[in-house]
Amino acid sequence: MSVKSNAQECRAQILKYPQKVINYTQQSISKTEDVIEKYLDQKDTIYVTPNKYRLTLMAQYMNYYEYYRFSAPASNQSITLSPDNSDKLGIYIGWKWLFLGWAFDINKSNAKTDWNFSFYTSKVGIDIFYRKRSEGFKIRGISGIKDSDGKEINTYSRRFNGISVDQRGVNIYYIFNNKNFSYPAAYSQTTNQRLSCGSFILGINYSEQSFNINPEKFDLGIQAGMSPTLKFNKIKYKDYSINLGYSYNWVFAKNCLANISATPAIGYKNTSFKFEDGEDFIKNINFDFIFRTAVVYNNSRYFVGASLISHTYSYRKSNLSIVNGFGTINIYAGINLFKK
Repeated sequence: MSVKSNAQECRAQILKYPQKVINYTQQSISKTEDVIEKYLDQKDTIYVTPNKYRLTLMAQYMNYYEYYRFSAPASNQSITLSPDNSDKLGIYIGWKWLFLGWAFDINKSNAKTDWNFSFYTSKVGIDIFYRKRSEGFKIRGISGIKDSDGKEINTYSRRFNGISVDQRGVNIYYIFNNKNFSYPAAYSQTTNQRLSCGSFILGINYSEQSFNINPEKFDLGIQAGMSPTLKFNKIKYKDYSINLGYSYNWVFAKNCLANISATPAIGYKNTSFKFEDGEDFIKNINFDFIFRTAVVYNNSRYFVGASLISHTYSYRKSNLSIVNGFGTINIYAGINLFKK
């Protein structure tokens, strides 16, 4: 065989290689989809209509709130901090079970970015989130702290620039009545609930929360009256929890759905406190709570809806108590593309 023929054959093989890669990738994706549909996404079509499309595009407006209450029970003192509610716009894209979203604050003075990743099937779901904020906080309330004259200090809506918050976590849940009840119908709009139905939900959650606080940013009068317990520089805790709750989909009209979900959680926290003179570690059991509700219109092609998602975390010991919560009110509209 001539050198020219060898070169032509090599060129032909090289040109075929990208197509082989594409074919192999398509086959792998198809096999993965088959496995997911067989083991994780089976449905009773009398109750739930499967998603007819592959791609979902969604725009979303979000009103985000959060608060942090630090208490020293021994001295009956507490300080509550929270930023003003922030308004965000988000863009989300979903491919069958996978969702990725990005959101930004409309008010640039309170700039904060949130990242969310979700994987939803009828049987299991996964939510991964990351949030960080370091400005825009205000003192919403002070209790039990007195000034030099012995008068209790009352401070509301005074700006406080001495705190930054970092939150990240993953939530994994299992739907017991997964063939008749669709959690994604309420929170990812990828299926349609046709008949009213409910289900118990079992969840496993892991989160990390970090608070960096500079006590010297408080007014001198507040600093003078604060308990030493509240004069920490950093709190960081890791929370492992399991929750069991109930969720119900009410189909009140054609293509219209209302959902309510409540899942109390019992958790184990590994907490570290950093003071100027050292660091302490404490481990204990605590109770948390996750609440969700949604109203959706979805005709399979187009959808519009609103939801409220709220998380409450608590840490309580004899010398220090922390309660913090965050949540979002969502209003969204989207379209499904590329019919199967």
